Amino acid sequence: MNRSSLLWVLVLIVFFAVSASFFTNLSSVSAEQLIKIYIDGEEIETDVQPFIVDGRTMVPVRFISEGLGMHVAWDEQSRSVIITSKEMAVDLQPEFPEKADFPENIEDISIMGESLASREDLKAILWENNPDAPDLVDYYLDIGREYGIRGDIAFCQAAKETGWWKFGNLVKAEQNNYCGLGATGSPATGDEDLRGADPSRIWFEKGMHGAFFDCPATGVEAHIQHLYAYASKEPLPEGKVVVDPRFNLVNRGIASCWLDLGGKWAYPGYDGTKYGSLSEAFDNCDTYGHSIINNYYIKAFSTGKSKI
Repeated sequence: MNRSSLLWVLVLIVFFAVSASFFTNLSSVSAEQLIKIYIDGEEIETDVQPFIVDGRTMVPVRFISEGLGMHVAWDEQSRSVIITSKEMAVDLQPEFPEKADFPENIEDISIMGESLASREDLKAILWENNPDAPDLVDYYLDIGREYGIRGDIAFCQAAKETGWWKFGNLVKAEQNNYCGLGATGSPATGDEDLRGADPSRIWFEKGMHGAFFDCPATGVEAHIQHLYAYASKEPLPEGKVVVDPRFNLVNRGIASCWLDLGGKWAYPGYDGTKYGSLSEAFDNCDTYGHSIINNYYIKAFSTGKSKI
């Protein structure tokens, strides 16, 4: 699908009102008859019956979009339906480099810096691993850039922490907590000290594990802030407020590179059944930080836009 045709498809879908002749044979449709929807000659079933208003056929946007190979997500904060092509993202946001040389020595990859993996490749690897995952790529790249943090690798860290947003451990999807902030192994009391974090945007609930955030964007920003605390001794960027309840607990600036997170962000930071110490695991390139780079980030460079 070329760019022009993709844009026309998106315009048609976003307005929900498409020509009846696009989906059905007008001669066979009446107010009493069942309206059928065909895509590429194949009939699709929907859970909401299409109907005609003033000569236009109204159809369920999710079924049509997904039938055309697109991803549909709901943003509760803005109450928006977000439709994105899996083949090619519509570039309505600032550009990031499409291609980048992958560093030969992963020990040199810093937490702070410019994102190099493309939006398209990160979304492709996301949907390859979980077609139902929320599309948080733009949040990670855009918010990461505001803090000077590598949002592309932060996204990969979140993929590791959440199991590609399938969760299944102590933290639940509805918490918008993508890096296990506040999940210490013990359930919350509900009276946890937020340590200066905005209580309208972050809270704890009794019996649950980890912090709750009011929306996906806040959850992503809290993750980025936590990385900022590890990688920088500078104050928060101008205009930013604390949304990470553990920001002030971090020994600021102790991890400048992703591989430094083993034993600090994640403890012990290695598989104790395989290695006797963090240094042994590091020598075998098998620490928490190595996993983020080798098992997640490098794979984004094999999907097309980014280049090793």
